Amino acid sequence: MICDNYTTREDVEASWGFSCLIRNHGQTILFDTGSDGVVLEHNMARLGVDPASLDLLMISHQHWDHTGGIYDILNANRNLRVCVPRSFSAHFKSDMKRYGAQIMEVKKAREILPGFFTTGELEGILPEQAALVRTSAGTVVITGCAHPGIVSIVETAKKILPKDDIALVMGGFHLLDDSDDDILQMIARFKDKDVRYAAASHCSGERARNLFAREYGDHFIYLGAGSVITLEDIE
Repeated sequence: MICDNYTTREDVEASWGFSCLIRNHGQTILFDTGSDGVVLEHNMARLGVDPASLDLLMISHQHWDHTGGIYDILNANRNLRVCVPRSFSAHFKSDMKRYGAQIMEVKKAREILPGFFTTGELEGILPEQAALVRTSAGTVVITGCAHPGIVSIVETAKKILPKDDIALVMGGFHLLDDSDDDILQMIARFKDKDVRYAAASHCSGERARNLFAREYGDHFIYLGAGSVITLEDIE
């Protein structure tokens, strides 16, 4: 994890927003860029991540706390491929192209890199895409804010990769305003769908994190900036 509301290391800063790094099949992908480019660059440096090493930047949706560091990344990695939902504003896409960004607009689910998929643009309060990472442990689902609904995103993942187990669902679950009963019902649906591990962060809220920890036990992962999850952690 590069940016999050929480931090797990003293040398890595917390800030409202979300950004995580994915390394899979020899590819390095940055998913979202947090709210603050200065914090993003600071945390990447502390975690030993060179922006120039990125093969792809994926942005879940057009909210400030997920797009805040885009231009800092593009300034350090010209001609980077950037995967965004098709609904992103023409102005935003034009600005990114000024940095040489190769814009990849997404509407439907597809495999972007070997073992790395987008759910496609999902409808909700705000159009949003999530990332699916196919691993030997199963599918890892990564969400920015889950505006279309976190359970709906999991269901979409199952449709895209029907033969794969869901090893982990991580990221922002957008549960800050949900009641305890609603959160518990959602957790029950996770279990019904055999989600093995859960890692709620960012806009999930402290109540949701605590309820997940109670219901999932050792299969809940407390995330924060500086966290590292390996395949061994979720097998």
